[in-house]
Amino acid sequence: MFTLLFVCTGNTCRSPMAQVLAQKGIAQRGWKDQVKVASAGTMAWPGAPASAHAQKVMADRNLDLSQHASQPLDEDLLREADLILTMTGSHRDMVLQAVPGNEGKVYAIREYIGKEGDIADPFGQSERAYARCAAEIEEVIEKAMDRIEQSLKRGSQDIV
Repeated sequence: MFTLLFVCTGNTCRSPMAQVLAQKGIAQRGWKDQVKVASAGTMAWPGAPASAHAQKVMADRNLDLSQHASQPLDEDLLREADLILTMTGSHRDMVLQAVPGNEGKVYAIREYIGKEGDIADPFGQSERAYARCAAEIEEVIEKAMDRIEQSLKRGSQDIV
């Protein structure tokens, strides 16, 4: 089982949205038995729900974040993950400092698809800001899924 981990700061906005969007893409591609998706935060409070705006924006896409409970990033999650996609370059750097030796499997999500820049944090902003953030994450995840799919088609174990 291939494990994909999304990382942001509080694990209440960006990474949970990325998680459910990726799960949708994985289900559409028929990979449910091949790929597991999780999310965590570099400064997450254990058990916090997804923000109300994140829940609403995902519900508008028929995706459910109502049962999400945030989890702090820890060494076990990092070791278990085969690919770690962070929302920012700073998150990527934190992950690499936390557990050295993961350089080949940790990327800022936009970096993974060959783009520059970070996914901005909508925390504390309007529902519209969350909707923009979700659209950006959705677009990036679609391209990331394409990259993963090409590796699966080649039969490569090296999905990153």
